Amino acid sequence: MSRLYSDNSIAYVDSRFVERLFIRSTGAKDLSRMDKSFDALVHPDVGVGVKTFLLTSGSAKREKVAEFPKYAREGEFLNLSPSQLATKVSEFRNKRVLSDAHELAITIPNSIYHCLVRTPKGAVLHEEPYELIDLGSLEPTDKTGKTLEKWPSKSPGLYFTDGKSNYSYSISKNVLFKEFRISSKPHFVELPILDDVFENILTWFDVAKSQTKEIAVSSDDGKELLAIDEDQLLKPGLDYVVLPLYSTRGESKNVPEKSGINQWNAGGRRRKFGETYIPIPTEIHQICPGFFPARDVKFDVQLPNGATGVPSKVCQDGSKALMSDPNTTLGHWIMKVLRPSLSDADFQRFTTPKDKPITYTDLVVVEKDSIKVKKLHGGKKITYSLEFAPLDSYEAFIAEF
Repeated sequence: MSRLYSDNSIAYVDSRFVERLFIRSTGAKDLSRMDKSFDALVHPDVGVGVKTFLLTSGSAKREKVAEFPKYAREGEFLNLSPSQLATKVSEFRNKRVLSDAHELAITIPNSIYHCLVRTPKGAVLHEEPYELIDLGSLEPTDKTGKTLEKWPSKSPGLYFTDGKSNYSYSISKNVLFKEFRISSKPHFVELPILDDVFENILTWFDVAKSQTKEIAVSSDDGKELLAIDEDQLLKPGLDYVVLPLYSTRGESKNVPEKSGINQWNAGGRRRKFGETYIPIPTEIHQICPGFFPARDVKFDVQLPNGATGVPSKVCQDGSKALMSDPNTTLGHWIMKVLRPSLSDADFQRFTTPKDKPITYTDLVVVEKDSIKVKKLHGGKKITYSLEFAPLDSYEAFIAEF
């Protein structure tokens, strides 16, 4: 249907359509609207990055895999040598990928890139492993991917490899690109272009109108035909709220050292590492009264990593805390997302003086500083689901009121 958008002889295929098609074909969970490193989750733990791009010549193409405008604005990349810049960018990329993987219980070695590559004759399908950048093997290259003996002086672009893939970083745009190299015998897909697409659409419309006056939104087997973004139907304050993982007091954002997600660092008794609660600001209770049950009333929580039926409650004076029972269950999930270097073994021990509290910088690095809490209507038991939300989501939620 390229003629709806383009007169080019090469078929145009919208990237969002390819994401939808992959999800429908595989039965995967759609992550493309969740601002994650992955576009789809194939049960139970396979993360998929769905890519659509044009390749007119050669067998390789560099495509965007990450962007860092916020880090650049905050001066994270100032006064760095090319080698230091490549390492810093790669670290940020890895932390974000690992954070999303921990949040959704994705196994990185099982994950893939799935690419529909448009060519002059049609398209080819290409898949390759979705890998972290090997920080210990970074070497400089030129634009073609040839390894250089030393890192070049500062320039508008930075090219490097980790021995598995070639990367480039645009300093002016703050974007990281990865080279996708197509195999010599890829699976070819013919994409014939309908030159009379408008006539075809009118014909389809006339036939459909003559057959029924209703618009079908689902097929006989119950599968979705009309794509509806569920979150667009949710009403703020009634169906969901957003809670900050930082203190809303004061002009600057900061994470309290001994409360909230750092409750494990509080004094008074020996504490298990990962004891955590999500702060509920007073204004949430004021503008969304009745969203949460009364203090100490138990309810179930579902997490994106597959955990269901997690017993939880609102507690403390002023109902200012959302806490699981035990409170390490919620802490285990939250802290591994915010600090991906933590291991499961860390949550089996007590805290030590060497454990450093989570800071707002940790939230910025993974680009998540809030939790979206959805109320799941229906059923006999009160149930909520939790998911991380991008930076500044709490302010955006409050602004809606």
